[in-house]
Amino acid sequence: MLRRLWLLLFYVPLCAWAQTETRLTWLDNRFRVDPEIEQITFVVTREQPSQSVVLVAPDGRKYYADRHSKAMSWYSDKGMDIISINHPMAGPWQALGKVSTNNGIRIISNIQLDAHQLPAQLYQTEVLKFSARLTQNQQPLLLRDFLDRVQLKVIFYPITSDLSNDTVDESTAIEVGTFADNGHEYDEVAGDGVFTVALNIDVVPGKYRVKIASTNGVFERSVEQTVLVYPTPITTTFTQSHRSLISHVVNIETKPEQIVAGSLAAYLVVKQPQTKPQILQRSTTAPQSQLELTWLNDSHVGKAWWRGWAYVTDALTQRELVFRLPKQNYTQVAIVTPSLTSPLAQQRLEQQLAARQTEQRQQRLLWIAITNIIVVISAITLLLLWRRKRTLKHDLMLPNELK
Repeated sequence: MLRRLWLLLFYVPLCAWAQTETRLTWLDNRFRVDPEIEQITFVVTREQPSQSVVLVAPDGRKYYADRHSKAMSWYSDKGMDIISINHPMAGPWQALGKVSTNNGIRIISNIQLDAHQLPAQLYQTEVLKFSARLTQNQQPLLLRDFLDRVQLKVIFYPITSDLSNDTVDESTAIEVGTFADNGHEYDEVAGDGVFTVALNIDVVPGKYRVKIASTNGVFERSVEQTVLVYPTPITTTFTQSHRSLISHVVNIETKPEQIVAGSLAAYLVVKQPQTKPQILQRSTTAPQSQLELTWLNDSHVGKAWWRGWAYVTDALTQRELVFRLPKQNYTQVAIVTPSLTSPLAQQRLEQQLAARQTEQRQQRLLWIAITNIIVVISAITLLLLWRRKRTLKHDLMLPNELK
């Protein structure tokens, strides 16, 4: 029984691994492609130093990294070639070069790119988590050497519409985000074949064709969707204080017809001169549609900034929306009394300053006089005490006859 259990533990992982890739380590580096395969990718690990391999087709044609068929995409990296072929010729293929005897050649076939469906209605400046994954035979593709070199991007193509049809403008492509499978930020697990991106919809409102595609030639796959981008449903204004201990104000207001009342919440990070960053958090309750976040002007002079996030709920779809509040810099300056442009007011101000200076001068003279009087009185007092002491000493002297 124990022996059977060990056999199961040994063979089950091998079977699972065999479903995702085929490894070839034949001495002549030959591998056979079956007729039913529509797309295949060769991951060739080379010894170092070495040049890219030469790929030989069953009919004897040779293909190189810089000279190959249009049906191929060839990615050459240090110590590795990744070659993808659409509708490959059936039969024995061969890779000529310093192929590693340890890793050899891995074959991946029928790769598919699956992406989550984007909401049909997006908002300008919205940020949302978006995922895509690579599969082989409807199973997650987990070949790390391959995944580390995949570069997936999200590209928006504007669509212009007229009465007859829609026209996609390929010349004005807008790159909105790059996927990652590294376990950082929005990506949950590194190397699990699920690529994640925080899409920042920083495009003008309109209709777009969205394309998710590999952009570095590792393989040719893409997914396309059509979306509508609407104007942002929130308005953010910043009012800077120019008076000491009077608050700076960030006001966030939502459009009642688009956003659920009471669903607004906000998070700000504020950095003032000579202080550590502080965090401000507030939320609304029904039926409120706006909120204010404030912090005191601490009168320190220098550069300051704030940034944050706003969270709301879409009234139509009940979708939770996230908006990034971009970093805003401002400068806290010294408090200066505003100048008076009226000549009469200026004259009055000069008279007040002159009167104040006269008063201060009189006060200084008064203090000097008082100080001098105190000094004279103190000197006279000391002199009288000294004379009295001498008189007493003289009276206490003995008569001559008693000496």
